[in-house]
Amino acid sequence: MSDGKERVALITGGSRGIGLRLAAENWRLAINGRRVESDVAEPLAELRQSAPAVMYCQGDVAAAADRAAMLAAIRQQFGGLHHQRAGDVLRR
Repeated sequence: MSDGKERVALITGGSRGIGLRLAAENWRLAINGRRVESDVAEPLAELRQSAPAVMYCQGDVAAAADRAAMLAAIRQQFGGLHHQRAGDVLRR
């Protein structure tokens, strides 16, 4: 995991609202959505202007396989996760 100075958040459906707020607070962001990345390119570009790093994880948090793939990708890119917005669903 990171040294604490580089916080990582997973935000489901977070290409606006909380995603923008955390980007402004210098969080590295993993944004999840069911749409393909090209469909959310504009909001991702906006986040990338403020956040030190942004990755997009396409998937459905209701599907166990998608959750596992998402968390594996986040660990690979960022080394871990400090906050996630999907509640306990990712722990199932």
